[in-house]
Amino acid sequence: MAERDNFEIAEMKVKIFERDNYRCGHCGLSIFRNGTPQCAHRIAKTESNIKKYGKSVIHHELNLVSTCSLYCNGHMNIGYRTAEAEELADKIRDAMLGE
Repeated sequence: MAERDNFEIAEMKVKIFERDNYRCGHCGLSIFRNGTPQCAHRIAKTESNIKKYGKSVIHHELNLVSTCSLYCNGHMNIGYRTAEAEELADKIRDAMLGE
């Protein structure tokens, strides 16, 4: 991965952490409580989801949420709840049209 890509990913994470007020989307505690904060994909970043929804939806900031641990990260996945995932994907697509 290019250095610029790494910078853009880090910049996006900071934006997500700030948006979420440095709180975990699952447990509500500080994202720093376990050491390394994470960004979870609500619709998981799998090959099948990328094929179904597209990279721009999967990596969109509305599909990302701050988490404090791998445990909480795993609980943020809505990909298996088809209706909820489709609703989020539609919301993201609408947001992209307005950008």
